[in-house]
Amino acid sequence: MATEYLPTHTAPYLFDKLIRELQQTLIERLPWLDASYGRAERLVKTIDGKRYYTPNIYLGGDEYESLLPDDRKGCYSFFVMNEPQEVKSLVQTEVRIKAPFSLIIWFDMRRVEKVMNLPDERNTEYVKEQVLAVLNTAFSKKGSMTVQRIYERAENVFDGFTLDEVQNQYLMSPFAGFRLQGEMIVTNDCNQ
Repeated sequence: MATEYLPTHTAPYLFDKLIRELQQTLIERLPWLDASYGRAERLVKTIDGKRYYTPNIYLGGDEYESLLPDDRKGCYSFFVMNEPQEVKSLVQTEVRIKAPFSLIIWFDMRRVEKVMNLPDERNTEYVKEQVLAVLNTAFSKKGSMTVQRIYERAENVFDGFTLDEVQNQYLMSPFAGFRLQGEMIVTNDCNQ
């Protein structure tokens, strides 16, 4: 499986600019990560009167791809921006915007163990340590982020999305994941 850096915008602004930088850092520093997606959108579809919410990445035109777990994606990450966004003026020429965010990382431990030459011990804490180390050193002039909480159960990792259509086999070993939740801050120079 090829490693991909998949930005959501070719000319990103504000949060998308910081997300793009974080995507690139994740894909460069986590050798087992197959794809680093940008900001996911929450799409809704109705089947037999029931609403299903899925995280989707925009591909262009009318095309979206679901980011729910399956047997094709391998190890991947994506961002979810939450609300509200808080706007604060720093000085007359700069604006600071703060928003809650989540970074979702879903992986196949078999791939991680193979790439990192680890024993078959389902060591998800190793993966967590790697991700946190990368994020801890991912400094940006465009903004900053803090991680305040980590969730590991599939229903919490994909909180806000419907897992009813996901086959159970993709929500348990050897698959696993994390939802790192916190705040992201961007500063924008209004004179640019």
